[in-house]
Amino acid sequence: MLGVGALAWALWLGSATPMPDAVRIPPVASRPKGSSLPPALFRHGSHGQFTCYACHPSLFPQYPEGFTHAQMHDGGYCGACHEGTAAFSIREAACEACHVPR
Repeated sequence: MLGVGALAWALWLGSATPMPDAVRIPPVASRPKGSSLPPALFRHGSHGQFTCYACHPSLFPQYPEGFTHAQMHDGGYCGACHEGTAAFSIREAACEACHVPR
């Protein structure tokens, strides 16, 4: 038999919003003229070695928020890890690495 605390925890877990696998980053600036690339697509599954709290809410709010390449180059958002040491550098990555169709 479940205790009251365990039952409350199980009910809360069952009602929690599931994590989306893919999140399209909302653009905050106009796309370069002639660009056919979509806004960047973040996939939680490719970052599965981390817990939610590794990035939320310190680097990202828990809702889609747009940001710029300049902010990433300054170490914000994706740039906190994708700086060339912890993970590949966004400065050296092909645009299509992040700006992909679903």
